[in-house]
Amino acid sequence: MLRTGAEYLASLQDGRQVYVGGELVDDVTTHPGFAGPAKTVARLFDRSSSDPSLTYVEPETGERTNLNFLRPRSAEDLKLRRRLHTAWADVSNGLFGRSPDHVAAMVTGMACRPEITGNDQYAENLLNYWRHIRDNDLYLSFAVLPPAGSKSGKSSAVQNAMRVIDKGDAGVTVRGFKMLATGGALCDEILVGNAQPLRPGDEAVAISFGIKANHPGVKILSRKPYGAHAVSNIDDPLADYDESDAAIYFDDVVVPWDRIFVLDDPKASYGLFVETPGHTLGNAQAHIRLLAKMRFMLAAAKRLAEALDFIGNPAIQGVFGSLAARVKMLEASVVAQESCPEAWDHGFVSQDRQFMYANSSWSMEYFSEFATEMRRMLASHAFQQPADVSAFDNEYTRKLFLELNRTDDFDVAMERYRLIRLMWAMVGSELASRSNQYELFYAGPPHVTRTRMYDYFDWSSAEAQVDAFLAQTPTVQELAV
Repeated sequence: MLRTGAEYLASLQDGRQVYVGGELVDDVTTHPGFAGPAKTVARLFDRSSSDPSLTYVEPETGERTNLNFLRPRSAEDLKLRRRLHTAWADVSNGLFGRSPDHVAAMVTGMACRPEITGNDQYAENLLNYWRHIRDNDLYLSFAVLPPAGSKSGKSSAVQNAMRVIDKGDAGVTVRGFKMLATGGALCDEILVGNAQPLRPGDEAVAISFGIKANHPGVKILSRKPYGAHAVSNIDDPLADYDESDAAIYFDDVVVPWDRIFVLDDPKASYGLFVETPGHTLGNAQAHIRLLAKMRFMLAAAKRLAEALDFIGNPAIQGVFGSLAARVKMLEASVVAQESCPEAWDHGFVSQDRQFMYANSSWSMEYFSEFATEMRRMLASHAFQQPADVSAFDNEYTRKLFLELNRTDDFDVAMERYRLIRLMWAMVGSELASRSNQYELFYAGPPHVTRTRMYDYFDWSSAEAQVDAFLAQTPTVQELAV
């Protein structure tokens, strides 16, 4: 099934328990903090359901299906998946981070190697779950980390971390918190698991499953939704792209047995993410989305430089040239990841993990520099603007606004105002700070991202060159002859 935006919005009115502070949200589709982002997600579903090029025929069903659920077997399949990710990223210009194609891509990758669960029944559960989200075109969030607070290195040592408290005929009962469900208020289902290594003794938290967002006992505790505080679409142009983040509290939630993927197995719970194509397919979406975002930010900055009449400065052009080069380097890396697919079991492939983790490490370190350079170009312009668009409704302040911009043409002045507001929203606002923090930790803590690059770099080939060179060098004994 290919779902439309209207069908998605209707599905959100399901009695889910979303809290904003002490407020229990009655309907996320009408709440000022979530209504705009929900409409953005609806646009994504409309985009794919109306364009056959963003679909494939699923062999198991013979039905037209969202490309996000295609289990790739070739470089061409990876390119097809990129087409879907690009189309969806372009809807929000890459500014809606973990869109529905992120976690669903992970589950699709997991379904390429379900035996990692270590249990035949759990493997079948995982495959059936992939089929369920595939055939219903569902939006998944995920909660795969314990709350902060453990210094022991053991997830089970975090006392409020979600853990198994009972097992019965109806299923497995869990209680406690899981982090950090981006899109938790807007999703259909939540993938729960462990995206960081577990240790022996962590069996109580070593559980992975899929659960409906409105399942009894699932409490979604949202951070501050920025849209609820937006003044106007001009003053807060990115409010509809705030996908929100949430802590999930499991209040004695009974997870049905057919939704369990891993139980009491620390190695398999972590392996579900890193020993399947899941991590790779999910991060491919993240990189494609970041490419759209950086390209949009760069173009918006150039438009602002033109509007403020300093684009002719050779030094400024040099800055833009450097930033443009970085955007193209990111694009080259995205293409390189799929140019030599990495083979997995059962004939499936993924993007090459060397390029994947190199990109993750590079973008983690570079994006903040990219945004900072744009803050430098914006300088103090954001602070020289009226408080909001109500200034244009007052004849006197409107006149002053035009005088401030040294023009009698309101359209010219307004273009500058809109561009300045847009740039501030992307690099200086509270939403921008959240996004910048997210880009820094998108693939995990920096040391984890760098360690993945260490683990997957082809050291043997590189060191073979060193060994060959040294073999040609005379020994001390040979030199003495």
